[in-house]
Formats: sequence, C-alpha cells, structure tokens
Amino acid sequence: MTRKWWQDAIIYQIYLRSFKDSNNDGIGDFRGLISKLDYLSDLGVTAIWVSPHYESPMDDNGYDISNFFKVSEDYGTIEDVKDFIRIAHSKNMKVIFDLVLNHTSDEHEWFQAAKDPVHLDHHKYHDYYIWQKPKYDKNGERQMPTQWRSWFGGPVWEYNPPTDEYYLHIFSKKMPDLNWHNQDMKRDMKNVAKWWINLGVDGFRVDASNHLEKNWDFPEGHPGYENFSGLPEHHKYLEEFGIEVFGPHDVMAMGEAGGATKEEALAYCGFESNEFDMLIHFGHCWADYDGENHLTPGKWSKGKININHIKNSFNRWFRMLNGDGWNLIYWHNHDHPRIISHYGNDLVYHTESGKMLAYSLYMMPGTPIIYQGEEIGMTNVDYKELNDFRDVEVYTEYENFLSFGATHEIAMQALRDRSRDNARSPFQWDDSLYAGFSDINPWMNINGNSTFINLKKQQADINSIFSTYKQLIRLRKEEKLNDGILHFIDIENENTFTYINETVNAKFLVLANFKSKKIKVNLDINIAGYQNIMYNYIKRELSNELKLLPYEALIYKYKK
Repeated sequence: MTRKWWQDAIIYQIYLRSFKDSNNDGIGDFRGLISKLDYLSDLGVTAIWVSPHYESPMDDNGYDISNFFKVSEDYGTIEDVKDFIRIAHSKNMKVIFDLVLNHTSDEHEWFQAAKDPVHLDHHKYHDYYIWQKPKYDKNGERQMPTQWRSWFGGPVWEYNPPTDEYYLHIFSKKMPDLNWHNQDMKRDMKNVAKWWINLGVDGFRVDASNHLEKNWDFPEGHPGYENFSGLPEHHKYLEEFGIEVFGPHDVMAMGEAGGATKEEALAYCGFESNEFDMLIHFGHCWADYDGENHLTPGKWSKGKININHIKNSFNRWFRMLNGDGWNLIYWHNHDHPRIISHYGNDLVYHTESGKMLAYSLYMMPGTPIIYQGEEIGMTNVDYKELNDFRDVEVYTEYENFLSFGATHEIAMQALRDRSRDNARSPFQWDDSLYAGFSDINPWMNINGNSTFINLKKQQADINSIFSTYKQLIRLRKEEKLNDGILHFIDIENENTFTYINETVNAKFLVLANFKSKKIKVNLDINIAGYQNIMYNYIKRELSNELKLLPYEALIYKYKK
C-alpha cells in the first residue's frame, strides 16, 4: 500500500478542557491550544487529536453533543477552530477530531423532536433513536424493558412519559443511543463528518465504535453488555461509513474496541479493510484489577499488576496485524488512570518509573499516542472530597460502592485510583497557584503536586521525564521504530519485561522492571555488539544475567 502520513505520526491527545485556558474562565480552549502549538512541535508531535469540542451541555464533558456543527462556547468559536487547523498545518501537524457516532445529547434537536409527539418533526426523528414500550408486572407496575446496565453503572433505560416509551442509553441518561437501522440518521451523520473534513480535518477518532449495533430482540440480561457491545452488524455500518466518507476524502480513521480475534482486528483495521486505518485496543489497560474485591468491583478494584497480561496484549496485537494491518500503541487516554500511578510508582520512584514506562512502550513498533501530561509524569488526582470530582460516572459508582458495603474512604480511594477524572485534571505548566493553566480557579482542581511536577521544572532538567520523551520521539523518527518487528524475550516470565524491536538497520533491546524491588533478567540471546544508549539509573554493560533495580529500564542498540 501507499505510505500514509499516520504510519509515521507521533500523535498527541489533547483533552481540551484541561490543556490551556486563554481567557481566564477556568476552562481550556482553542486559543489556549494554539498558544501551545510551538511546545507540541518542539516535543516532536506531528498529529494532534482533540477530544470533543462540540456544543454540549457537558453532562459527559463533551461526549454528549447537542449540535455537531457548533463549537462549545466554553472552547471558543468556529473561527478559533479554523485558526487552529490552519496554524497546526503550517507547523506540519495534522489535526484529528473525535467523531461520536453512537449517541447524541438529549438536548440535541433530533431528540427534542423524537421525544415529543406534538413536535412538528416528531415522526421524522423519533426513529433516529431506540425505543421500547414498558413491561408490567403482575401488580400492574411499570417495568423497564430489560435489566441491562449502562457502562456508567445505572440502567440503560429512561422512561419518556409523552410517548409512554423507554429510550436506550448505554452511557448517561442524557446520551440517548442512535438507531443505526435508520437510513436518514446515517445520512445525517455522514454529512457531519464531511462538513468537518471540508474545514481541513485530517482524521477522526471514532468514539464507542463497537457499540453501534444492539440486540433488537432485547433479551433479558444483567448486566447485558453482550447485547450492545461488539455485535457483528456494527462492522457493516463502519464499512459503509468508511467507503462513503473516510476513503473518498483520504482522511485517517481510528476506532476503538475491546477484545478482538485476528479476524475481527483485520475487519476493523486491516490493510484491506474499509472501516478504519488503526484501532485503539484496551487489552493492556486494566492489568492490575483485584477479582476478589467485591466492595469496589470490576475496573475499580486496584490489585497486583500482571506484567504477563500487558506483554501478551502488546504481543498479540502486533502479531495479529503484522503485515496485514497497522498497529497503534499507547498507555492511556482520557478514560483511564494516569499511567505513572497505574503501573508505576508516583511517590518513591516517580522519575524512575516514569522513564521506565516510556522506554517500555515507545520503543515498540506502531504509531504512538501520547496523552497530555504523560510526558511530565502527571499523576492521579489527590482529591479529598467527593464534590471535587467532575465525572458523571463517579457519582453513580460511589453510591454503588456504598450499597456493596464499602465505607466512604474505601469508595473515595477507588475513585482516586481509577476514575476518569485522574486523566482530566488541568495540565501542570509551572509551579504557580493554578499551575500556569489559568489565572483563576479551574473547572476542576489542580493536582496538589503541581508545585514540583510541572513542565517548567522539567524543561530545565536534562534528566527529567520530559527530556526522556523528547529523546524517545527523536529516536523513533531517526530509526524508523514504527516499522520494526517486535520480539518479546521470555514472554511468560512473571517478572521481566524484555523485548527487541528489529528495524531494517538495527536491533533495539529493551529491559524494564515494573516492580519496586530488584529483579533478575536472564538473556538467552547473543549479546555481542549491543551498546547501552538510554538508561534511567546509570549506563550499564549488557550481560546475559542482569539484576535490575526498582523500576530500572535500559535500552541497547545493535547496529547491523
């Protein structure tokens, strides 16, 4: 296939609300982002993915869109967006926007008409969404159509009295799901994407892309995720969208999906696929949950890290796509805990573990995505009060935890460990009162460690996590690491994280310790000719047996 720009890209994800406030209203915006484009260019970024910026009541921080053609007043104007695209392009950076296909806000004009039987456009828009009549028990009490549970912890059904129906929402009740069986709705969503493409957008990240189809038999189930996640029919909708929108306009599209077979992976993003160019997959993201925790269960239960799980996920996706599709690598995004708090040690070994995590990921082949603040080792939030959190998911789950028997403090610790707000606190530019993000108190609290974890401090330190990211990005470009072949060494070893990325001109050996204790690494390979080029403690000669210090990581190069 013809080489595409996204195969050589260094993508940086912007959570706009928390990146940089330009007008001192406490909210990040496009003018703030524009003011930091030189920073991103200096870091080595070649593509910027901006999380939703559309008009929204902000029930789910912009993923509940009330108008796809308008910019939220929080973030600026359409002229600001045009300026951002133009200036980013002038600095040789591509622009990627979120495209939300699964749902709208309940304040969108489509839903306002759909829910109101006397609205002039009711008959046109009612079928844009998914409705079911109530069930009734033997006492005549109204019941929901099913007991399915939403991804945010509550029921998926909300009653609408004017039509005597329930509408489906697999996320917040303010985010009704769209009906992908409706041809007019699909046409309107295609026009949304084309409108933004005409403004100069180079690509899209398609949100919740594996949820578009539902089981229209509506069988009983609890939680019932199998009835609205990963159903085969959604591939048909994505392929149709790709053939009619993404392909003809030559824009990059990346979707997201959980577990997938090789067949499914290639259907999503194989070179012969019409759906996506790359896929965000989650196999490595929750490798430390505690299945015995019944007080804060599921993703909320922080436990011992399973290094094998992480290695096998990265290896599996590389093997499934190698030669048949293009892989994508990342540690976390706006929906996950901060990686340094998740898999590293953000207190005792902050710098060491931050560098280790960078080495262990960004030496792999594939297109990388860096999440804002990751490059300076930003950590999970340190909030003490429940009302410090902003995410709609937090409040539902907090009540769930208490109902399971958790104390307030156990519930709060789960939120500090795992909530989506961890990745959404304002960027820490400097050590000033509001971390250089704004001159006033921001929309959500600055992390208390901003006085010593901030960009200004790290830019002045050649041994900082930030300096390491700059080095790694430069190395990726110079050595064409995106194109390499990944070989894990002793992959089933429960302690070690060791691999080789073999490129056309060299081999790069990466050794990493994910533990707060020393580990022993035995290398059953020919070590002759390998030179230590990067390290987070001291430079070390390679030997077949090495003892790595807590969170130590080393990179060796063998030139062919």
